[in-house]
Amino acid sequence: YPKPALYNWFARRGREAMRDHLVAHLGEPISEGLLDDAVAEAKLRPSKDASEAADLGSQAHDLISAELLGQTLPVPPALETVMDSFHAWRSDERLTLIDTETAVVGAGYAGTIDALWQREDGSYLLVDWKISNGLYQDHSIQVQTYARLLRQHTDVRVDATLVRLGKERPEWEVLEVEADQCASLDNLWDAAFGFYVALKENKS
Repeated sequence: YPKPALYNWFARRGREAMRDHLVAHLGEPISEGLLDDAVAEAKLRPSKDASEAADLGSQAHDLISAELLGQTLPVPPALETVMDSFHAWRSDERLTLIDTETAVVGAGYAGTIDALWQREDGSYLLVDWKISNGLYQDHSIQVQTYARLLRQHTDVRVDATLVRLGKERPEWEVLEVEADQCASLDNLWDAAFGFYVALKENKS
């Protein structure tokens, strides 16, 4: 699925990496070797940063899941703000935890629900944590697909929501999947997955 925000981020981080490398050599003669090194840094830095961000996100998910299960894990300094954001969100909600890190399986694909809660009225709230700078359409498609699979196994109302936890300061942002969005998001998932399957079959 296209992720223009991610592509733009990669491009920006590459430009920043090249600038940082060249700034360290201000006043020196420009050589092909220096330019080659700057280009190499521009290629490598975005992937390195993305890998570090993914590792941080995985650690955050593990910490939240452990806490929800009553376990206590040490919080590294890099995740203290994220956990403060999570605590602030949770204190503002009146929910009962049903399960965390729950697998859901569809026809040819699978995923993991970050947390499933029950509201006071008995309905379910499916939550997917995002440790990112924004919430995007592919996030909504993902969490709606999880909810779609879950609805096949229960008659209870299931709502899907994204919760972005702040990394720079303790804050949270909630994006709920509205009822009138479900069919459109389902169509997007079906189209994207169908395209993925077609590509895979064409390579074999």
